Formats: sequence, C-alpha cells, structure tokens
Amino acid sequence: MARTTIFDRLLRNAAHKRTFIYWQTVPLRRLTFLLLALFCLFGMIGFIVDLFALGQKPVETAIIWTIFTGAMAVAYSLTAIRAPRFLLLAVLVHLVGSRLIVYGIRQLHGLLGPPSIAFGVRTAAMAVLVLSMAACLFFLLFIQHEGKHSVRIQTELSLAHGIQQTLVPKISAVYPRFDIHGASLPSENVGGDIVDLVELPDGGLFAYVADIAGHGLSAGILMGMLKASVRTQLLDGPSPTAVFERLNRVLPAVKEDHMYATCTALRLPAADSAGVMAVEYAIAAQPPVLHLRAGAACVARFGDEQLPIGLLSQASYRSHTLQLRPNDLLLIATDGILDAENRQGEAFGLPRLEALLLKYRDAPLLDIAEHIYSVLRDSYQQSDDQSLLLIRCR
Repeated sequence: MARTTIFDRLLRNAAHKRTFIYWQTVPLRRLTFLLLALFCLFGMIGFIVDLFALGQKPVETAIIWTIFTGAMAVAYSLTAIRAPRFLLLAVLVHLVGSRLIVYGIRQLHGLLGPPSIAFGVRTAAMAVLVLSMAACLFFLLFIQHEGKHSVRIQTELSLAHGIQQTLVPKISAVYPRFDIHGASLPSENVGGDIVDLVELPDGGLFAYVADIAGHGLSAGILMGMLKASVRTQLLDGPSPTAVFERLNRVLPAVKEDHMYATCTALRLPAADSAGVMAVEYAIAAQPPVLHLRAGAACVARFGDEQLPIGLLSQASYRSHTLQLRPNDLLLIATDGILDAENRQGEAFGLPRLEALLLKYRDAPLLDIAEHIYSVLRDSYQQSDDQSLLLIRCR
C-alpha cells in the first residue's frame, strides 16, 4: 500500500479550503434560491408543532413561529459561511427572539381562540405540504442555476489541476551518485511553481526549481510553456546559463507584461565521476541554495543577485560551480515557503529552514521534506505555492 504523506494530506486540505472559500466569496444573489429553500424547510417547524398539538394552536401563532424559525435558519446559514465569529450573537438573537414571541403570544392568547381540531389539522397539514414543495422547488432552482455555473468552473479547475499534477509531479529518484526529492504544493488548483528533473544524454542530470510570478490559471499556463522551453533547450545546450538565456528570449513573447519567472538550476555530473563532484548552478532572483556539508555544524548559503527571467530580453546570466562530496546535502526552497507567516506575522525564513535541515540531516529526503511541510502546516499560513528540491550526494 502506498504511503500517505503529509504532502498528500496537504493537497487534500487545500481542496477543502477551496470549498470553504467558495461559500465565503459566492455572491449572495446566487444564494437566493438556497436561502429561500432553507426558509421554507425550517419554517415548517411552526406548523409541524401545531400538528402534534392536533391543530389547537391559533393559525396566527403557527405563522409567527414559521416566519421566525425560517428567518433564523437563514441567519444561521449566512453567519456560518460569511461571519462564523458572530455565531454566538446569532444564538443570542434566537434565544431573545423566542422569549419575545412566547411573551407576545401569551398576551394575545385571550384574543385568539383555538380553532376546531379538523380545521387546525387541515390548515397545518396544508401549510407543511406547501412549504415542503416550495423548499424542493427552491432547492432545484438553486441546483439548476448555481449547479451549471459550479459544474463548469469545477470541471475546468479539475482539468487544470490534472494538468498541474502531470506537469509538476512529485520527484523521488535514486541515481548512482545522487538521491533527489522534489515537491510543489500549489496555493490554488493550479500553481506557478515547477520542480523538474531531466536526465541528460551524457548521463548527467539537470534539476531546477522555477517560480512564475503570481498563481492561478495564468501562472499555470506560463509554467507549462516554461517547462517545455527548458526541455527543448536541454537538447542543444544543457547548461544553466544557456537555459536562462533561452527562456529570457522566449517568455516575453508568450506572457503578460507583469509576469516573469525566477529560477534556480543545477547541472549534476555524470555517474562515472569520482571523488569531489563539481555541480554547476545558476540562480535568477530566487533565495540562495542551502548546502550542508557532511559532518558540518552549520549550513552554507550560496546566492546570486541576477534579474528575473522574462523582464529584460537583453539580460545576461552567469553560473557558478559548487563542489560536492559524499553525504553532502542541497536544499532549494521557493519564496512560498520562506515567506509563509504565522499568527504573529513572523516569516518562516531561512534560519528556521536551516535548523530543520540540520536536525534531520541523516533522515531520508522524503522525511526531511515531510518535516518541513509539517511545520508549515501546523504553524504557518500558505499564501503562495510552496516548492522544494532536496539533493543528497552519495
């Protein structure tokens, strides 16, 4: 049986979060039929109670309770989906309103005589029948109107989410000289982050993490174009700088003016390398690469201030060389992880990421990623796509 990871649970939680956001943001006019259905459904309680009393309550009393219970059902529903913090206030209004109605009915008790049993039962039964049919009608109207809209949107988002998972699958690979794990958790159905690994014809590997500015469908589309462009360039020249320069020429023609990409790319040497391995890397406007040497007590940061990709078509890029030894560990994380904030407004930050890397340095790469995502899930709010890439030298 496949292992259910924290990352998988986070993906499911994101889907539930999107459902909650839908109910918070859907225009109230599109909820009209649903609210009317709830009013009729719960409004029946007044006449149902009258039926249990064999129709001996004055009709006016049953109507008052019908209006009140229906209105409170609507109030509870709106409060729950739009302002949950006011639920206690709604309960208080319910209690006070009930007391006032009971008091008012007692004052009118002498003026409103009880109807005959036959009339009372027939009236209550007819009212329950009418209200139940009205509730069903309003539910069907809501499903017809909102259902069409929701089905269309959800179908489009499901297709987009499927494309997202195809273009950015989790990476978990073992090679003679490297263990590699990568994952990307989108903040919406479709994210703009890419974590990719490509096997090169010479036996080497090309790994990169890219982040499209923004998120949502437009970022996801540009992300797919970027991934295709990277793999096309790798057929001609598999160096990080060649990839960056190709992307910088291609992206301006296929993107909106305000969009751009940041990227960290590494070319890992072929499997027949021995001893120290020289890894070529380039960084375009992303956080530094974290390097934990075997046996070291601290984490080194390797950064570079270069322009994002796709802003200036004439920009040039440079690469650097990083020497790796067996059991060295590399970590690349996007801003979505580092900038995530807790309730106190404190960012997750590089120091906390370095501390987790040191603490779990000997764990499998999947477990290191799980610990990072676990801390993010428990204490930090996700506002952007969260992606990471872990590489261990063997």
